[in-house]
Amino acid sequence: MGVSEIRIVGISSSPRRANTEILVREALAAAEQKYGVQTEFISFKGKELRGCLDCKACVRRRTGHLLDQCIQDDDWRELVTPLVNPVPNGVIIGSPVYFFGVNAQLRAFMERCTSLFKRYWYEDFPYEPPDWSKTAAGALAVGFHRHGGQEHAIDIILHWFLINGFVVVGSHSIKSGPIGYIGGAAWQTAGGRSGMDAVLDDKWGLEAARALGEKVAETAILLALGAQALEAGGS
Repeated sequence: MGVSEIRIVGISSSPRRANTEILVREALAAAEQKYGVQTEFISFKGKELRGCLDCKACVRRRTGHLLDQCIQDDDWRELVTPLVNPVPNGVIIGSPVYFFGVNAQLRAFMERCTSLFKRYWYEDFPYEPPDWSKTAAGALAVGFHRHGGQEHAIDIILHWFLINGFVVVGSHSIKSGPIGYIGGAAWQTAGGRSGMDAVLDDKWGLEAARALGEKVAETAILLALGAQALEAGGS
């Protein structure tokens, strides 16, 4: 696999095409510009996502494809497919801050992914879970105020990544240091205004998003090439 084949998926869980999308696109653009990787953007705007019902239907159904096991009829399959078929080399998830956490759409999306991993608990479950162990992952969040819960929202996303085996990175930059610490955090009123694109006034928030995009891409490349080297050395 060459660097140009590395694929990074960026997800905005916002129900709007606004500040969170801007931040995710900044991260993807930085990854593409610095390393020449492929990028794909996914928006939750206009999508219906329901939380997990813990009905166990995904355990019993066992028809078709892994993604067909959940019986709920909404947009989850469409949105999760880019993370499963095929598994990407990198993932960036961005969320608006709702009450010091991620929004309901992202929470529902994460909960529903439990249907992908039933093989871990049911040995006769016929579908293999996605292998995200060589997928680099990072998180972004946009709050209304500078200290509006961005790090808490990022932390929730990072915990989901860790639980599911991703290789998690932050937005540390050799040039600027740990400007985002655990991820890219931005706020909407940095320039004294609010609005659909107000995050553009947050210089450091945008820089943290770009640093995160570069770090995810760099780590994704190292993981892919390292896996190739290990495979070649073992053959």
